[in-house]
Order: sequence, then structure tokens, then C-alpha cells
Amino acid sequence: MEQDLERAGRRHDGTEAVNGSPDREPRTSLRSAGGSTRVSFRAGRWRGSPRATAVRVEAGPPADAAALLLRELPGWLVVTDDSVAAPLAEAGADVLRRAHRYGWDLSVRPPDPRWAHSALPAPLGLRPVAETPADSLRDLWLAAYASGHPDRARYENADDGLATLTSLWRGELLGPTLPFSAVAVDDEGPVAVLAVHVLERPWITQIFRDPTPRGRGLGSAMLRYALTSAAEYGLSDLGATVTAGNVRSSRMFERVGFQQLHDSVDLRLPAGS
Repeated sequence: MEQDLERAGRRHDGTEAVNGSPDREPRTSLRSAGGSTRVSFRAGRWRGSPRATAVRVEAGPPADAAALLLRELPGWLVVTDDSVAAPLAEAGADVLRRAHRYGWDLSVRPPDPRWAHSALPAPLGLRPVAETPADSLRDLWLAAYASGHPDRARYENADDGLATLTSLWRGELLGPTLPFSAVAVDDEGPVAVLAVHVLERPWITQIFRDPTPRGRGLGSAMLRYALTSAAEYGLSDLGATVTAGNVRSSRMFERVGFQQLHDSVDLRLPAGS
């Protein structure tokens, strides 16, 4: 049932499902009447709303791309960078979240070999996400995202956040987690959580731990485990997003060695633009 880091990171027959280039999934394109402005994105849903992620301006200035999105996607959630987010916000889109994006190019910079198969200190072990019910993470989530935490502020109440976690765990929001996603557990139960999905590229979508001394150091340990496992699965890179204002998490990613890329902005476009 519980696993150490070495066993949880091994390849299995599903390896091919997580390989490939970041652009292997189909993109949706919008273009202006004359074709001078073109925007592409990945279409999906988030908590009941249509959402456009990985927005890319293919032609035309960002302001014209923003106008195209406003006209064609009223009421949608949009995740984009500042160049497009700024004119969207000026036109009345609600800014829901600003985040720092981090990345690690595994093809250029392999993980430190000293991280490979490092065991968690006893009595901790790893349990696959697929074998860990979301309900068992309730107390850990509430402790990790206590009132005042930048990510807790994204939800009207704790139940909304827990419902999102449950939907993510079931594969309803972003599809199945990658096989090396895991929960660190001890005799008392879950202590830290790592979930990785394939979005525009392999992406850490959940990482949190018990904020008490019981979970000290596990955030960094889980990141190193994720990098080692991603490399073993043949992935070329690994990314993550940290909500602006979550200084502790940003420092953790930078301390481990992730590189900050650029900011992303989540917005809701006005209805009936």
C-alpha cells in the first residue's frame, strides 16, 4: 500500500501516455474577419465554466487579440500573460488570480543524481494518489490552506476549495494525475500531497503539506521526488504555478532550483461583450 520514493517513481506500462511534446493536444483558433489577428488556446472547463488556457497570440498586437477574445468568448475564464491580460482588464474583465510560473527544463538540466530514490524519513512513506480518497485529505487541506493563505482566498469558503480538490482528484477538472503523483503518509495519516497533470506541459497542480513541524521539509522533498520521477518517465520538463503573495512557496521552488518564467493571470471575461 504505502511506498518509498524509489518504488513510487518507477516506470510502468503507461509511460508512453505521459510523453510527447507540449503541443500534442489540439488547440482552438480564433481569427478576425480579415485574418490580421489570430489567437489560439486550449479549450476546457473549470468549475462549471468554459475556460481558455495557454492563450497564444499568433498574429496581431496583444490589444487586438484581447478584443477578439472579448467578442468571441463572453463569460469565459481566460488564463494568459500580462500582454493580453492588461487590455482585458481595462475592458472590464475581472482579475481572479495572478500567479508566478516556474519551470525546470529536464532535457538541459537533469535532476541532481543525489535526489534519486532518496527515502522519506521513517515512518513516512508514499501512497499513490489513485489509492488516496480525497476525503482523507480534508484536515490536511484545511491546515495547509488556513484562513489568510493566498490560495484559500480564491474560494468563497472552505467547502468550495475542498469540492475543487475532490473534483481534481476524480479527474473531472484536468484529467487523470500522472502515475508518480503521491501522498506522503505517516502513522497519523496524510502529511503532504503532490499531484501532477498534463496541461500544456507536465504541471504540478497540487503541492501542500502539514504546516506543523510534522511536515517540515516535505515540500522540498516532494519537489525533488517529482523532478526525479519526471526525468525517469522521460518527460522533458516540469512546471508549476504559485499564487502571487505566496512568498513561502515561491522561495521553496527557487531554493530547489526551479526557474521563474513569467506571470500568468486568470480572468473572467464580461458576459455579452
